[in-house]
Amino acid sequence: MYDRSIRSAMDQSNNLSSARIELRQHRRCVVPPACLLSFAPFAPTISFNGDAEGEGVVINLSAGGCKISSDAGVTVGDAMSLIILLPGEMCPTAIDLALVRWGRDLHFGVEFVSMGTTELNRIRQFLASTGPE
Repeated sequence: MYDRSIRSAMDQSNNLSSARIELRQHRRCVVPPACLLSFAPFAPTISFNGDAEGEGVVINLSAGGCKISSDAGVTVGDAMSLIILLPGEMCPTAIDLALVRWGRDLHFGVEFVSMGTTELNRIRQFLASTGPE
């Protein structure tokens, strides 16, 4: 009986650890390689430990943030302004404030903190026209 209880508890533990818990609030979409961006420090009063300016490619995008591939050095917590050129768009989309939330190798993720309503609507329309990741 004791042996069976331990085995049952271990099976439940394995099932829980193999289940993926999704914490994202927004659906991510893969973006074509032509989705370029540039970034710069948000303001001199907010800490920015990475490169002063940089360029990159958006790997995936949601209404709440994106994954970026770039050789520019950034640090978790850096505050930046972004300019994203979405595929098929003539006018770039400006993100007033984005925060670096994670970084690994040549990739990092940012959370969009502040942008205009027009920019948010433009991103939402683009995402509606693409498939999920």
